[in-house]
Amino acid sequence: MKTLITAIILLVGYSNLTVAQNPSVENEKFVFLNNGATVGMIIKSVLKADKQRLKLTDQQLPKARQVITNAVVKYNEGVKKLKASGMNQKKLRTLAVAVETEKVHEYKAILTNEQYTALVAQHMKMYPESKV
Repeated sequence: MKTLITAIILLVGYSNLTVAQNPSVENEKFVFLNNGATVGMIIKSVLKADKQRLKLTDQQLPKARQVITNAVVKYNEGVKKLKASGMNQKKLRTLAVAVETEKVHEYKAILTNEQYTALVAQHMKMYPESKV
């Protein structure tokens, strides 16, 4: 019994160390903003805007948050790579179109037809070159 308790304590201790070593992606600094904004702050503002614009329900919010998190992280990583390799407006626009189009495709699974139609209409206004 004492061995079991010791093993559990060690397991919990090591799992806490592992979690502490991997900082949350939401605490990471957003590359494009010099004001100290984090990825988490961007996710919150996009989620709030999407909730108002698309009238998301409480059941849709967790899935929408995951979709937005994936898109923001992908965009942030893409900008980092572009900065390292030489960034220009055309490359940045291409990255934004790709990430936003993928976000629209991922949203399709969680939105109603009316919500999805509104999202596609808004997306096509901003990115007419997109293939949705």
